Amino acid sequence: KQWYQRRVAITAGKMKEDIQKLEEKKEDSDDENDDEDESDKETEAKPEIKKEESDGEEVVYDSKEDAKNAFKQLLRDKGVGSTATWENAMKLIATDKRYNAIPKLNEKKQAFNAYKTQKGKEEKEEERQAAKQAKETLYEYLITHPHMNSNLLYRKANDFFETHKEWSIVPDRDRKDVYEDAVFFLSKKEKKEEAELRAKQKEELAILFEDVKDIVYKTTWAEAQEVLGSYKPFKNNILFENVDKEDMLMVYMEHVKALELDFEDEKQKKYAKERRSHRVNRDNFIKLLTELHGKKKLDSTSLWADLYPTISKDSRYSVMLGQPGSTPLDLFKFYLEDLKSTMHDDKKMIKDVLRQAGFDVEPDTSYEKFHSIISNNEKTKLIDKGNIKLHFLNLLEKAEAKEKEAQRAEERKIKRKETAFKHMLKDATPPITAHDEWAETKIRFEKDPAYTAFPDDNSKAKLFKDFVASIEPESNSDDYDKHKKKRHKKEKKHKYRSKRSPSYNMTGSSEEDRKKKHKKADNESEEDSKKKEKSTDSTLR
Repeated sequence: KQWYQRRVAITAGKMKEDIQKLEEKKEDSDDENDDEDESDKETEAKPEIKKEESDGEEVVYDSKEDAKNAFKQLLRDKGVGSTATWENAMKLIATDKRYNAIPKLNEKKQAFNAYKTQKGKEEKEEERQAAKQAKETLYEYLITHPHMNSNLLYRKANDFFETHKEWSIVPDRDRKDVYEDAVFFLSKKEKKEEAELRAKQKEELAILFEDVKDIVYKTTWAEAQEVLGSYKPFKNNILFENVDKEDMLMVYMEHVKALELDFEDEKQKKYAKERRSHRVNRDNFIKLLTELHGKKKLDSTSLWADLYPTISKDSRYSVMLGQPGSTPLDLFKFYLEDLKSTMHDDKKMIKDVLRQAGFDVEPDTSYEKFHSIISNNEKTKLIDKGNIKLHFLNLLEKAEAKEKEAQRAEERKIKRKETAFKHMLKDATPPITAHDEWAETKIRFEKDPAYTAFPDDNSKAKLFKDFVASIEPESNSDDYDKHKKKRHKKEKKHKYRSKRSPSYNMTGSSEEDRKKKHKKADNESEEDSKKKEKSTDSTLR
């Protein structure tokens, strides 16, 4: 901030000097214009040519301007300064022949004043150029002096350089400005040199870290410092005497990061190599399974336990043991699934072959006969043996299911006939009693459709006998109805009592127990009736 204030003050002083110089220049130009106007007027009034003698010869001036220039040159040759008076100047120029170049005294004085003004400007310009040159010389001297640096204070610099010519010829005010400019330049130069030095140190450190084999991707910063401390190329190198610790740490981190990337790359390459090896082992094992399939030793219905003795002897199986990923058993299962995946297309071709041969699978069809028809056809020659067997079992299962369905349909038909026959006997008029005989009773139903539906007379006699046996317990129907009504009345009475007194349920015999007993009796009677019906069906068959 102080440096900036000093620069502002210096700039303001220079601006004031420039303004003063411009004002003086303007006044001088006004004086010259006045002198020229007066000389022009005199020339117009007296247009004559002056003649003088110099060294015995007469000098002729073409104009008053030439005469003035000759007079001014006289003053310049005699060394008349800008501060000289007319009297002092007369002592120097009066004896010269060019003094009479201007005849009138007032014109001589005007030319003398004009000369003084011009001479003053020239002297000021010379002083300015000399001061400028002195400042430039001091600036170059300071920035090239070995004892000068950006941290040197002006007070100490003044004490050190006060006897030096380059320092003393510059005024104190300008000297301080030059010093500050030199310090600013040196500061930039030192920073640049420092940056270049640090870049050079980093570059050399990076090369050094690559040469040190004891530093790996796992090496810590503390361990790396110990290694470098005992490494001679690092200790003996002057470049690393004042190396910044932070720069060393940055280079170390970049080096370790590069080592980590190299390690990861090697690890990935090794992993990829292992994966390729494992994939080759799996492919070789699948080739083994394909060979077994080609030899008809393996099909879609094969079991691992059956083929293990053969597979375990092959080296393509042993190399897969212990490697990650799919095991030999997994690959075996996948291979069988691939074989079964063609089952849909194989089924279409097998059906086409069977249709062309006019062959249908029956429940008693043998697999050998089925396989001979399929294997002799060119279309199905390459079909997996297991798929052929699976399709045969499927067709055989359908044939058996079809046969069972036909049997069930026949049984339902017979059941409907028996039901119709029983309804016929039940609806007979007069009703059939337990004492009726079939031989006497069948004459009554010979024209009934339910009677004619059974061609076998033994079946009809059996159904009649079962019907007569079923109506015997109902012979005493009046006593049965009375017993049923009495039991219903008791159940209703017990139900009413259980609602009035909850403690009634705590007695030895509850209503639920009685219901269970009656339900058990009903179930037993139903089972007996079912057994009778089964025996009747078996007789009819």
